[in-house]
Amino acid sequence: MEKVAVFILLSLMVTLLFTGSDACDGAPSMSAVAACKQAATGPAMSKLCADTLGTSPEAQEVTSYVVAAANAATQSYAASKEAVGKVLQNPLAPDDIRLPCLICANKYDDASMLVASMADDVQHCSLTDIRADTLTAVAAVDDCATAVFPGGITSPLYTMAIADRDRSVLVLRLAMLLVPTLQHF
Repeated sequence: MEKVAVFILLSLMVTLLFTGSDACDGAPSMSAVAACKQAATGPAMSKLCADTLGTSPEAQEVTSYVVAAANAATQSYAASKEAVGKVLQNPLAPDDIRLPCLICANKYDDASMLVASMADDVQHCSLTDIRADTLTAVAAVDDCATAVFPGGITSPLYTMAIADRDRSVLVLRLAMLLVPTLQHF
């Protein structure tokens, strides 16, 4: 977990370095604390946001936070897809577990592609489709959670999918800060 936190922090620093000089017209700037306060829907989301973005009081363009959260989400998707892949490679795994894992593998591919594409768009100040792409990614990860739900809410696959869904929602909520007219969905 410590390595993941260090990677996320480094990812945020690199993102800030690359987006710091190329501000997007009209994109708000605020501290990570303020961004998390606006994006969070409750205590769990606040903690996830702070863990993802840090708690710096220094103002940065919100695009950097969106990209950092998107990078963290795609890293998590990759780890989850790897775990799902291990189940799929196990010839002893029963079909009632393999089918949901196959669904998840496909959904994680979709979500990863959409979130990475959206992050690239944000880095290039193209904010037109960020809501649609991110909503579709959230739905894809939620479809995975729904597929593995019959295994129980305490199953590792379900827990992983719900955590990924929360990361996806965080990306969406942060992206919504970039386009104020889209905040009412």
